[in-house]
Amino acid sequence: MLPQRIKTLREQKGVLQIDLAQAMGVTQGTIGNWETGKRTPDTQMLQRLANYFDVSADCLLGSEDSKVSMLTRKLAGVPQEDREFILSNLNNTLDVYLKSKGLLS
Repeated sequence: MLPQRIKTLREQKGVLQIDLAQAMGVTQGTIGNWETGKRTPDTQMLQRLANYFDVSADCLLGSEDSKVSMLTRKLAGVPQEDREFILSNLNNTLDVYLKSKGLLS
């Protein structure tokens, strides 16, 4: 799971292995080894990767969906009143979408 998550997040961010390697202070070969599962980043490096990709370490390990994690982290810094407004709008938008697909009555 971790090797695929690293590769997917890297590709979603639009960076090459060499770019990620430079950002992490490792070699391109190390990134390749992580992405193929030949090696595993240590705990400190997992946190650095999580910060780089703006996801949680749990997301990297497959315990949490990356987009949900990203939204949760972003919302954490928003004042409560604004957060409630954003979540209300998101909920309404989701309801409209689900109704249009016949998934909500």
